[in-house]
Formats: sequence, C-alpha cells, structure tokens
Amino acid sequence: MGIASKLLGLVFAATGFIVLWWGMGSTDAFSFIWTFLGMFVLAMGFALLTSGRQQKEVKPPPPTVTEIRCDSCDFKEIRDFQKGDYVLKALEVNCPKCQSAMTIEGIYIVREEPEDKDRI
Repeated sequence: MGIASKLLGLVFAATGFIVLWWGMGSTDAFSFIWTFLGMFVLAMGFALLTSGRQQKEVKPPPPTVTEIRCDSCDFKEIRDFQKGDYVLKALEVNCPKCQSAMTIEGIYIVREEPEDKDRI
C-alpha cells in the first residue's frame, strides 16, 4: 500500500470521527444511524491506515542433532534428532565396530555462525 492509500485512510478516519461526533451529539431521529455510519467510516479509515504492514519473517527453528556413543569402545555417531530422544537413553542399535550397546550422550542445537559484513 502506498502513500495514497494512507492519505485516503487518514481522510476516512477524520470524516468518520466527525460524523460519529455529530451523530452522538444530535437529538434527531437519525442520530443512531449517523453514529453507526461514523463508526463504519472510522473503521474503514483505520483499516486503510494499518493495511500493508509487513509481518516479521518467521525463521524455522535451528536443526537439532543427537550424539550417540558406544558403551564399550570410542565410536561416536551424530544423527538428526528424532522424537523420543533423550540423554542417557539406551538404543536398540548396536555399535558397528564392536556390536556393543549404544547410548544417547547428548542432544545439541546446531547454530549458524553470524556472517560478519566487515570481513572481506
């Protein structure tokens, strides 16, 4: 929405306020209609004034990984987080090196390094 719609919204809001003020203050039979007409025009003006605002970009959550270690040797594996993972959970998967049991040792969020615009 451009400047023209903002100006039109401002004109509608001001007109609606004046009609609303006049409708609330008059004592004739149509004061009820003038009041609602003023409220309607005022609402249209505010709608034009506030339309077109950009919403914040929603970033997806950072990726989460699970660290799995063998209970007897030094084998370590990093995989994507799966629902139901928790630290010290014994897994049904055996170690590919020694065929021993494996345990979840940690769950981490992978954070991206902020890019410095000053660096060349």
